[in-house]
Amino acid sequence: MAITNWFQFFMKIKYTFIKSSLAFFALAFAIGAGAQTINPMPKVSDDWRFSVSINAWAPESWTTTTAGKLSKSTYSSISDNLNSAGGFAQLTGEAHKGNWGVMADLVYWQMLGSGSKTRYVPSRDDASLYAGVNGKDTQTILTMAATYTAYNSNSLYLDGLAGARYITSTTTLDATAKLALDGTTVASAAKYPSATNQTIDPVIGFKGRARIADTSWFVPFYADIGKGPSSNNGTWQTLIGIGNAYSWGDVTLAYRAMGLHLNGAVGKTNYTNAGPQLSATFNF
Repeated sequence: MAITNWFQFFMKIKYTFIKSSLAFFALAFAIGAGAQTINPMPKVSDDWRFSVSINAWAPESWTTTTAGKLSKSTYSSISDNLNSAGGFAQLTGEAHKGNWGVMADLVYWQMLGSGSKTRYVPSRDDASLYAGVNGKDTQTILTMAATYTAYNSNSLYLDGLAGARYITSTTTLDATAKLALDGTTVASAAKYPSATNQTIDPVIGFKGRARIADTSWFVPFYADIGKGPSSNNGTWQTLIGIGNAYSWGDVTLAYRAMGLHLNGAVGKTNYTNAGPQLSATFNF
């Protein structure tokens, strides 16, 4: 992105995150009112410990598709994405024993769109040509990694991670055209083109949390980067936020950003998704 685009990008982050933070703090204080202080730092031991997070990520999206010398960029706001959302699932799971562990993070969503137009044949009011299209874009992003606790204290917990990210993006169109005379269809045609880009990229990174003073509040953080088998494939992800711990787990509000660079048979597509994420994590 150019410097101006980066400035606009971070200004959007600022205002979106402020509004989400106000709602989060209200929720966290309502839940935690009167509760005792819980240490939010994980306890490393030889016993198994597990956690499952239910995430609600609402990102903005920037997409650039390049085929040969042609390039097209599009932008979708958080509101656009919510209004066009189909099915979705966003889950994170972890298992640890001692310093070693495994993690899996799933982001799955569908975006739906449609459009149509009818044109009447000049000098023939009884003749019309209709064209319509329904589109669906489905993305599945699964990150799996082994983790190792590199540092653990009463104020900081840090895991290193190494694994892979499976990415698949499928765009499907349902296009129809109809010629009508006197309101009766006399000719029609339909096409159902579909294109899929997918890759598996090795990733390395780190994750953890930093405790705020001696309270139950903490700052979660995450970062990874990966490179696929093709020169145009690659991926990265970052997250930072604030959370509060409870006896059953914790609630966090974070800003999450993810970049996906896919190289297909026709061309390459770069996706950047970034926005607030509210999560509830259950420990057991």
